[in-house]
Amino acid sequence: MKKILTSVLLFSTVALTAAFAQNPGCDGIRYKNNVFTGVKKTTVQYATAVNQANVSLELMMDVYEPEGDIIAKRPVVVLAHGGSFMTGNKTDMKRWCELLAKKGYVAASIQYRLFPLFILGLPDSTEIFDTAVRAVGDMKCAVRFLREDAATAGVFRADPDNIFVGGYSAGSVIALHAGFLDSNDVVPSFIQTILDANGGVNGNTGSTLNQTYSSSIKAVVNMSGGLYRSFWVDAGNVPVTSIHGDNDGTVPYTSGLAANIAYLEGSSLVRQEANNAGLLNDLVTVPGGGHTDIYDPAKLQFAPFVDSFWVNATTLLEYLSCQVEVTAVDDLYEKAGDWGIDPNPAVSGQVCTIRFPESVQRAGITLTDLSGKVVAQASNLQPSETIRWPAAPAGIYSAQFVDMDNADRVFRAKKVVLIR
Repeated sequence: MKKILTSVLLFSTVALTAAFAQNPGCDGIRYKNNVFTGVKKTTVQYATAVNQANVSLELMMDVYEPEGDIIAKRPVVVLAHGGSFMTGNKTDMKRWCELLAKKGYVAASIQYRLFPLFILGLPDSTEIFDTAVRAVGDMKCAVRFLREDAATAGVFRADPDNIFVGGYSAGSVIALHAGFLDSNDVVPSFIQTILDANGGVNGNTGSTLNQTYSSSIKAVVNMSGGLYRSFWVDAGNVPVTSIHGDNDGTVPYTSGLAANIAYLEGSSLVRQEANNAGLLNDLVTVPGGGHTDIYDPAKLQFAPFVDSFWVNATTLLEYLSCQVEVTAVDDLYEKAGDWGIDPNPAVSGQVCTIRFPESVQRAGITLTDLSGKVVAQASNLQPSETIRWPAAPAGIYSAQFVDMDNADRVFRAKKVVLIR
């Protein structure tokens, strides 16, 4: 038997039975919508590092904060610029940092080590990989810098539990490798040699004190980037939100030479592996979009795709920053039993199966968006019965399962990812 979930237009007045602890900034508006008009920028040095020409460099970051903000701890997004690892500047990410700061985030644009083109000439593929590994170490050092600040001076009021990374082009390549390459991955010997020479997957950038802090991140914001091997994306990794033009001639949408120098696997393959691993993820594919034109404000045909990407990105970051499960109800969940949804992620309008605990004979399910709005409901479901999701916008939703014969039982809410 198949049932169709009916759309509901009213906001839900009943909270989900899964409880969540929220920080004071989590009001359902901040982090997704513009709540500030002014942004202040502070430039600080986060490390000193030596490049491939043995030149010592001061690594700087521009930190953008919402003016007038009184929240004690704010999620942070660390971004890196593009430029094929040879050019570019931290100021290139000003547009995106200001976008995030106006929504209440702290956004940091980092200067990382570039290949010393004017000293060593054009790099080969191995030299570019070496530059990329150093840059990943620089980004992870920047993450640690913000955690160190949070634990000490607290200048930027960063939330150490909610630090995200991202970037554009080469900067996104850095962020994706920071998020997905770990010590358990199988890597070619030449990359392992480069990693070993540069401090391993966490790098050796930063002071001894800096390196005592965690390099962990909570999600990746990917703008036209790629991984050397997309199968490095596996279960247990972080969520990722992406945008990529399917006619990108610099970083391939699928796979190939990036900037005619080194092989990369692009956002479409990253998404495929993230789906296979069951990770929260989404990809805005820009039909006919190239590498730079999709971000050009004058190219009005691409603006809706970029807007959709940032809606996806900030919705994901708000969700990850604000919904922290309260462990006090864990015993209730265990007693109630587990349930599931297959497939998940799912396509809007697609049929799915609800897996019941053995003791449940009749159930209801409610689907809400991340603001708490009910978008679909179904009742009197039987074990192994199929339902059809509504044609809702792509995004992250919460599904609540109810035993209709025993309303006192409490079940853990499940995240549902709908794609188009």
